[in-house]
Amino acid sequence: MQVEIFSAANGINSKSGKVDVSNVEQLYTAVNDPENAGHEIVLAPGTYILNPGYPNSGRIELLHDMSLRGQPGKAEQVIIDGSALPGSSFLLPPHPTFPGVKRTGVIRMGNGTNALEWLTVKGHATTNAYSVIETDLNTTSITNIRVAHCIVTGGQIGLNIRNREAEASGRIIEAEIANNEFTGNVTGFGQGIGFFNARDMTNGIIRARLKGNYVHGNRIGLRAWNVVSNHCSIEIESNADRFEDNGAGLALLGAFNEYPNFTANDNYVSFGAYGSTILNNLGIPAPPSGTAQVFPGGMMAIGAMVSVNSFPATTSNNKLTIKFWGCQFDGNLAPYDINALGARSTYPSLNPAGTNNVVNIWLNGISVNATASLTPSFPIEAAGTNTVNVYR
Repeated sequence: MQVEIFSAANGINSKSGKVDVSNVEQLYTAVNDPENAGHEIVLAPGTYILNPGYPNSGRIELLHDMSLRGQPGKAEQVIIDGSALPGSSFLLPPHPTFPGVKRTGVIRMGNGTNALEWLTVKGHATTNAYSVIETDLNTTSITNIRVAHCIVTGGQIGLNIRNREAEASGRIIEAEIANNEFTGNVTGFGQGIGFFNARDMTNGIIRARLKGNYVHGNRIGLRAWNVVSNHCSIEIESNADRFEDNGAGLALLGAFNEYPNFTANDNYVSFGAYGSTILNNLGIPAPPSGTAQVFPGGMMAIGAMVSVNSFPATTSNNKLTIKFWGCQFDGNLAPYDINALGARSTYPSLNPAGTNNVVNIWLNGISVNATASLTPSFPIEAAGTNTVNVYR
């Protein structure tokens, strides 16, 4: 006869692979115990206020194949609150190439297969906290991320699916994001969901499946971009998601270069949506301006962009592909639901950002009603290799 082993002292059920916790001290003990790799940490109802006196400066960092789960059907009953952590809790050692320190999030994932379900996670109102939930634990070359039935609020980026810097070159992130609410992320970037191959890296791959998420009340609902990276790709599929009442609903960039002496070439972003809504995105709260400006309204789509800190002609051969099937655009900031550019330069000399940057947008079903502003290149590129096309 097989006997189920359970230890009431530490809440570990060795047969089921579950660890039950009911207070913040038990939570920290569970997530930092190497013996709990591969286990599911189950949180009892309550508020878990994070404390910098615990390991990792109070951040929650998931071990290999570890998951956190609250109470099914009651995400509001289990709250992981990072708002009391100091800004220093989110700072990591500096990157050798780029100035300043690295910044991370309240909960860090990316170690094999990690999942969060049925939780409320609160971030911190400081830009030192890069995100509420972060996938930058670069410990495996392929990582599977699942975030489902969660409420994510109070940060700079609610959920950041990110390959970061040279050490993440070639890394693959497979993400499932389902039935969450992303709201009230208004610090700094102010993104509900972010997808990000970032800085001095090559061949990073992000593939994400979204379904049934409600993304509202953020500066930007969703942003996807390859930043100071080369030969990287981001592929997103959206099913019945709601991008509503944000400053900007969607911000999609094939490539963005923000540093001198670097390039952002040969990148790819695709976004396909089925029955999703892009409604009432009216520029409130205002999306970011400055070097990483995002246009307010329904959707911004740019093949390649350089900032005032970079140089022109450093973003080339990038492609952005967008397809909508039966998606509703309505009530967004006038006059256009979609603001699209093949390439955009904010460099003072007003030279083109690069060449051969292409944006293709397909509007099918009721999506054909979306209004669009199309600019192949700003400033004008004489050869005409930067293009933007809409197919209805």
